[in-house]
Amino acid sequence: MPLYEYVCPDCESRFEELRPLGRMDDPARCPKGHAASQRVLSVFAAVSRNASGDTVPVSGGCGGGCTNCACSLN
Repeated sequence: MPLYEYVCPDCESRFEELRPLGRMDDPARCPKGHAASQRVLSVFAAVSRNASGDTVPVSGGCGGGCTNCACSLN
């Protein structure tokens, strides 16, 4: 079951809830009891460590910039 993030317009709290896909946009009750919370877009960052142990961003799709991707064919 997917995890969705919601925000309550009454108390401005942000919270997560496990819900079926078909109910993702239904209003959710916040932890303080308000019933009008709406789903918001969750933002996250994926990081990894390189061979030197430094933290580096994880690239999407093709593994390392446009020179290695199909976008370099345009």
